[in-house]
Amino acid sequence: MDERKQRILRAIIEDYVKSAEPVGSRTIAKNYDLGISPATVRNEMSDLEDLGYLEKPHTSAGRIPSSKGYRLYVDSMMHQGPVLDEDVKQIHTIWNDSQLSGNEMLLHMARLVSQISHSMSLLLAPGHDQALLKYIHILPLDGHQAVMVVITATGALDNELMYFTSPVKADEIQRLAIQFSNAVQNKFLRDITSAHISAIIAHIDGPKSVLLQIGETLLRAITKRRLFYSVGTTELLSQPEFKTVEKVQPVLSLLEEQQQLGYILQDDSNTPIKIKIGSENQTEALNDMSLIQADFSQENNQLGTLAILGPTRMEYGRIINMLSYMKHLMETMARNQT
Repeated sequence: MDERKQRILRAIIEDYVKSAEPVGSRTIAKNYDLGISPATVRNEMSDLEDLGYLEKPHTSAGRIPSSKGYRLYVDSMMHQGPVLDEDVKQIHTIWNDSQLSGNEMLLHMARLVSQISHSMSLLLAPGHDQALLKYIHILPLDGHQAVMVVITATGALDNELMYFTSPVKADEIQRLAIQFSNAVQNKFLRDITSAHISAIIAHIDGPKSVLLQIGETLLRAITKRRLFYSVGTTELLSQPEFKTVEKVQPVLSLLEEQQQLGYILQDDSNTPIKIKIGSENQTEALNDMSLIQADFSQENNQLGTLAILGPTRMEYGRIINMLSYMKHLMETMARNQT
């Protein structure tokens, strides 16, 4: 993409983030010093639409950014300056409160980012996932259902119901359960990730659909052992993107399933700040939303996860800066305590 198209796309995105209104060529030509006429801007916008970076709402002559446009903006066009002074001040007000525990500090930071971004904060804080897993046992109920029992070194146990789309014999379930249990025995719950489960499945001989169900059920049990918070539902639903019932209903349904929200935050990549835009989210309800996520860790010890969930029209630079700064503070605190 040539430089002129990039400048126009950046201007459209930044204007749309502020106004939440489709952007026309006259607005860009008038408000941004691009040195070109509205007609030229209009032609370039048409090209950007053909390339998939812009979309044209049915009810407007203006354009809005597509998920592809936002992705290009975040990856290569966004101005990445320092954290705003006002944001630093508010973060340090929380940071300097000696009465807050680590989890309470994370929760206060989650509320702060939610208020600033007018989006929802999702917080996954350490719970009992520091425990060692001793074994799992699967009790078949019938050909289509079974109960997984997860037992840790502390003696705590969780029961999770499993469903199989096709009938599975009891002895087959138990054979697979033993192999799965041996593969995860004496591992910290925090270390059993989706990538680890996939590796286990690849080395076990058996129906992949059944193995996947066992793996998903185990991950579900582990996720439930962590402390999950969601903050800012009102902030999120006050956004103009959620004016209609059709837009609100899928989000509300998702928010009712906190366990599902916990799955959304499972990401094994090593990227410091993870950004999923629109259809990059695997959950259909989030196809018009973006998720910006920071995982806090210290020497492979998971300290927590803080993510911002909002419409694709968000201040990416500001939110990324805030989460990066919070990540730095939390990890510095953890290092100083060791």
